[in-house]
Amino acid sequence: MNDDLYSIDFTRSLPQPLKDDANMLALAKVIAEQLQISANQIKRNVIYARIDELDEQTLDILAYDLHVDWYDYTYPVEVKRATIKDSVKVHRKLGTKYAVETALGNVFPGTKVKEWFEYGGDPYMFKVIIGATTAGVSADRQAAVLERVRFYKNLRSHLEAISYEIEKKATVQVAAVHAIGQRLEVYPYLARDLETRGGVFYGGFTQYARTLEIYPNDEWEV
Repeated sequence: MNDDLYSIDFTRSLPQPLKDDANMLALAKVIAEQLQISANQIKRNVIYARIDELDEQTLDILAYDLHVDWYDYTYPVEVKRATIKDSVKVHRKLGTKYAVETALGNVFPGTKVKEWFEYGGDPYMFKVIIGATTAGVSADRQAAVLERVRFYKNLRSHLEAISYEIEKKATVQVAAVHAIGQRLEVYPYLARDLETRGGVFYGGFTQYARTLEIYPNDEWEV
């Protein structure tokens, strides 16, 4: 028997005299059942640590309570969970490259930010390279990026451009064959200097016959 808080049999702690009393034992079982119900409800008070178990409605409420300003209620459930999990880290580092990459990376995995000095641009400009391999590219998603990137960047920085990267994987098979052979041509045999021989054969025969007549004997009786 498991002795954890959520499945323990509380009647086991009763003294033996009370266990022998049918009325007290029945009362103890009822109380034990209610205690187990209360123990299982304790887990509902643990919210942030149970993000992976929360339903979508609770996630939306939690995002509002945590002031996740870049949260989108149209996100898929898994994206909502990832966004809420990283909200504390994003809040701590708002206005930094890390915050932009982390927040956008929950929606578009593989998103990168390049600051002006990394590509030779004008001061305080930056570019966002969206990893669209998994999520794809659409007008709605592009609008969402433009709308929400202002929550992550610092006030002096300005978005110069958004580009998308889509990776396509393919398998290329290369093979080589080295063949060595010899060609052998066989021509039909042509007979030459043929000799033809022939002959004529003659034959004949002589037929000789003789007729023998036999008459019945008159002395024989039929």
